Amino acid sequence: MKIALFFLVLFHSVLIGNQDPVPSKYNVQEATLCQGDNLVLGDKEIKFKEIISDSRCPKRVSCIWAGEVKVLVEFYQDGKFKGEKVITGSNYSAGNASVTASTDISIAEFFKNSEFVIKKVVVMPYPEAGYKIGEEEYSLQLMVSQALKK
Repeated sequence: MKIALFFLVLFHSVLIGNQDPVPSKYNVQEATLCQGDNLVLGDKEIKFKEIISDSRCPKRVSCIWAGEVKVLVEFYQDGKFKGEKVITGSNYSAGNASVTASTDISIAEFFKNSEFVIKKVVVMPYPEAGYKIGEEEYSLQLMVSQALKK
């Protein structure tokens, strides 16, 4: 029985290993930005302007409401301002990392003829009881995807 299982696993591994990789249908870019930094996407840019508010429930504190964080981002194309958007979320703390539920925020309104979507937004650091986060301490992790044209 063990020998048959071994050959079955070996055969399955060979079949999977010989498959051609699936071509990507998306161009995905990820970056961690400090306030004022830009994520450059060719001739397009997303700028982390500022944290508008942060009312997330601090670590190791029981809260009735989880709170939320609001981030202002700006969009530029060819160096020209195209608009801004407030992104609101309620990421939560998981150990030492801050995790945000997956998001699909369309930003096509700022970049015509493109299918850009913000897939992930994480605001760090996560609040701790008794400590006020300074403006300069915040960072924003963004994952942006663009559907590739066929």
